[in-house]
Amino acid sequence: MNDQLPPLLNKAIASEKRLDNLLSDSLTLVENALNSSEISLSERVEIALKILDISGVYHQLNRPQNSNDDPEVAETSTTDTPRLLEANFIQVDNFLSPEEQAETFKIAFQNHDKFFPSGVANNEENTRKSSVLLVQNFDEYYNKIRHKILQIRPQILAQLNLPTFLVSWVEMQMTAHNHGDYYYIHQDMDGEKIANRVLTYVYYFYEQPKAFYGGDLRIYPTYINGDGYTIGEQFVTVEPRHNSIIFFDSRMKHEVLPVFCPSGRFEDSRFTINGWIHR
Repeated sequence: MNDQLPPLLNKAIASEKRLDNLLSDSLTLVENALNSSEISLSERVEIALKILDISGVYHQLNRPQNSNDDPEVAETSTTDTPRLLEANFIQVDNFLSPEEQAETFKIAFQNHDKFFPSGVANNEENTRKSSVLLVQNFDEYYNKIRHKILQIRPQILAQLNLPTFLVSWVEMQMTAHNHGDYYYIHQDMDGEKIANRVLTYVYYFYEQPKAFYGGDLRIYPTYINGDGYTIGEQFVTVEPRHNSIIFFDSRMKHEVLPVFCPSGRFEDSRFTINGWIHR
């Protein structure tokens, strides 16, 4: 029957069949890999995470149930052209010395009982799950880290093409993400009380070898249209590398992807010292 079809159509049908067969074989290969005892658990988890990420399921985990909370995707305006903030960031490796790292872990572990469930400035529900330690619990250490951040601030602003500004406050906290924790798409200056946040920073630290998976940071291109901000469709992914610190424009939409920590131990968490430089 296919012999009576035009040659190009026959060719298209054959190509589609080959693609279907290739996809079927690929799925079988992946399933076999996930069930293979010859592949380590960590490798199988990495494979599963990539599948979830590609399929879009990973991105949907723990998202708000209210459809009105979904982020708006920027649309072309017929009157004003939105100004685009590119999804740029700066990541600096080896930020702290071994002695400073040891002090960081000591503060986190000795204050385990003082971490409390995180919230958000605008009080939206189902947008964030993690544990936070307030800066009042590490005053002296705060001043040390604050000084190091302000030292490199001029270079960071220049690399991000942001104008310099007079600093009024460096806000800081310590955060732990354990199994199932996440932070849905948001902005760090979305709210009257935090409108003066200009530069976001996140310092990553965790036990070696790493005992969790996931927890990558996604930064989205963000469109400014008047007083509104809308999210672009593309994104950059930031790996939470141990002893590295990242900086980005606080106006950028971003999210922390779900963390998978099989042990559930606090000490195995994805830890950060994170905060914001205010104008």
